[in-house]
Amino acid sequence: MSVLLLVALPLAAAEVTTEVLSAREWQTWGGPGGDMASASPASVHPVVKPGDTIFLRAYNGKYLGVKDFKVGAKSSRKESAEAFKVDKRSVGDVYHEDRIFLTSTNGFRLEVNGDQVSCLNAQRGPRQELVIERNGPMAHPVAVGDMIFLRAHTGNHLDVVGETVRARFPRKGLGYHAFIVEKQPR
Repeated sequence: MSVLLLVALPLAAAEVTTEVLSAREWQTWGGPGGDMASASPASVHPVVKPGDTIFLRAYNGKYLGVKDFKVGAKSSRKESAEAFKVDKRSVGDVYHEDRIFLTSTNGFRLEVNGDQVSCLNAQRGPRQELVIERNGPMAHPVAVGDMIFLRAHTGNHLDVVGETVRARFPRKGLGYHAFIVEKQPR
């Protein structure tokens, strides 16, 4: 008869320092205090909530992004320049007809001036507020994979033609005005 002897060896855990703890918190949204953003994956939290990090894919497969305060749709990769933190004045999930703010990683919010879309300041005024719309009202909140439209204070919807993002037309169509909501997969 043979005897199997198991010995439990103590495992040494990595030391948790203040640097390790601070590295685990993503605070790249600028502003005083560095707002925290939720970068949880779509498989864990598919519904869009205030504080979530989202990506908006245009009809051309490129993501809305900010470079040098200019908004465009130039990259087909999900990088920090294409990430936006969702914010709204009320609490709870984001629904059709909610008024939202989209904050870039530079700490500034998308804004519409005339038909120009830019990312120039951190204010939360009417020029930065966008109404999120879908094709017809839906009872469920906006989630990953949903097609949405963004209406500015001018009544015009954001549109993408080539790599240029503007807000020119009050109607919404399925092509140039539509964005697919995505989150970073894990």
